[in-house]
Amino acid sequence: MDGPPPQEEDFSAIPIADRLAHKNWKARVSAYESLVKTFQNTASDSDPAFKPYLNNPDLLKKIATDSNAVAQEKGVECLVALVKFAGENAARSRETVIPALVDKCFGSSRAGTKNHAIELALQYVEVENGGAGVVEGILPGLGAKQPKTVAGCVMALKEIVRLFGVTATPPGPVLKALPKIFAHTDKTVRAEGTQLTHALYQYIGPGIEPSLTDLKPVQVKELKEAFETLEKDGKGKGSLKPERLTRAAAREAEAREQDGGGGDDEPGAADEEGEYAAPTDPRMFAEEVNIVTKLPANLQASLASSKWKDRKEALDELLALLNRTPRIQDAPELGELAKSLARCVHKDANINCVMAAANCLEGLAKGMMGTFSKFRESIVPPMLERMKERKVTVTDAIGAALDAVFSTTTLPDILPDILPALSSKNPQVKEGTLKFLGRSLSTSTAPVPPPQIKPVSESLAALLEDSFEGARNEAATCLGVLMKMPKSRRHTRRPL
Repeated sequence: MDGPPPQEEDFSAIPIADRLAHKNWKARVSAYESLVKTFQNTASDSDPAFKPYLNNPDLLKKIATDSNAVAQEKGVECLVALVKFAGENAARSRETVIPALVDKCFGSSRAGTKNHAIELALQYVEVENGGAGVVEGILPGLGAKQPKTVAGCVMALKEIVRLFGVTATPPGPVLKALPKIFAHTDKTVRAEGTQLTHALYQYIGPGIEPSLTDLKPVQVKELKEAFETLEKDGKGKGSLKPERLTRAAAREAEAREQDGGGGDDEPGAADEEGEYAAPTDPRMFAEEVNIVTKLPANLQASLASSKWKDRKEALDELLALLNRTPRIQDAPELGELAKSLARCVHKDANINCVMAAANCLEGLAKGMMGTFSKFRESIVPPMLERMKERKVTVTDAIGAALDAVFSTTTLPDILPDILPALSSKNPQVKEGTLKFLGRSLSTSTAPVPPPQIKPVSESLAALLEDSFEGARNEAATCLGVLMKMPKSRRHTRRPL
């Protein structure tokens, strides 16, 4: 017999706790919708309404993994409201909830569920005042069996990087995961990886390239071409700014605004030395790797070989290792390695070996960063002495290595290693040393300390009368830079 459709059961009279555990998915949806309204209407992030849920991580996991697709979507939306309005008090639930999103939500066929899950991850970055923990929870999803889950995880990582930047979310673990993403057999995963890499490039720039060395050559080629296009279109390094702030950063921005220091209203707006300035070198975020166990067998013996081809082969093998290791862990053995390389630069009769050794020193200094500075005193003088070479390719390689060493230390520290070479009897050594000094003066953010100004100035002034034109010209350039340097600068250069 025809008649009106049966009336939908009203679950609103049932206590929320009972609805959350109800077998009928519509009852659970009713509970989730009620909780969203409750959380939205709370007076503060310490409201008692949050306590039953923040103290029950298993319940939060159950909500995120609801067996009914429609209810799950509403459940994740409910969790977004919980974290958003409970604020930093909700951060402790991240360890339980993010793995649940990885397992059941990021790969959902329902766009609403996936979008809510990504928003929930972003909310956790906000309330945890950084993305490291969220990223750590998402990365295991890159090994999931279902490609759609992997693609969803990569998309979530991309959104975290894109919206919060690499200050709130140190990119080291993400950079390390790129080879795994690009090695995936599913094209959607690789496509999402490309978008993630583009976002990283827009913050970091060419410094991302050391993290791409394990990709297939054709993939590296395509990415570099895309980077060039981004640069041409004005979307290269520094073009992307954070659109969202962590809770702590938001408080700081509000405090600056109240103090009259407000400027651009955009979340990512800051001067180039501000909190959101993009790091110039992603190595500082990369995981340190112990390369001692990976050094070529019999390396020291090979470097001491009487056959130049043996020395060159060992150096090439070492250079390959250094180039694929963005961040190198300090170890006692590396001091001896640095000295051996400097000795090769200084004394090797074969210029191919000299250039290879200089390239290795450059890679070692860049990889070790600030920890390399302690080797400076024993390697800079012999490298400067080899500036006597007339071949530009050789002196350029040595110069690049010296610049890498300088990036690990400070101007006041390195000046004592430079000044003696200015008195060399060899005109090429003086010219090469002056060029290095000029670059160091130009890029240093620390002034020459008062006790060092006189010896530096006197050495340069004396070289203005040098019989070698190259030395005279470079000395004049250095003096010009020195005179323009302020007596003090707001920031002092600190090795990375």
